[in-house]
Amino acid sequence: MSDVTGTVVELVERVTELPGISPASSFHSLANWTSLAALRLLTDIEDEFGVQLDLRTYLAVGDVGQLSDLVSTALGDR
Repeated sequence: MSDVTGTVVELVERVTELPGISPASSFHSLANWTSLAALRLLTDIEDEFGVQLDLRTYLAVGDVGQLSDLVSTALGDR
C-alpha cells in the first residue's frame, strides 16, 4: 500500500469512525457514510495533501482505492 493510499485509508477510518477500511472499500457500503462525512473527508484530504480536488470528480469516486488514485493524480499535477 502506497503512502498516499495508507493516509487516505486512515482519513476515511477517522471520518467514518470505522476500522478495517481497505482500498477496495466502497463508500456507499459504509454504515456511517453520509453527505456530511463526504464533505469532511474532502476537507481533510485537501488539508492533509495540500491539493484541491474537483467536487464532481470527487463525488463520482466509488471506493477508497479510486480516491487514492485521484489524490495521487492531483499530487502529480502540482
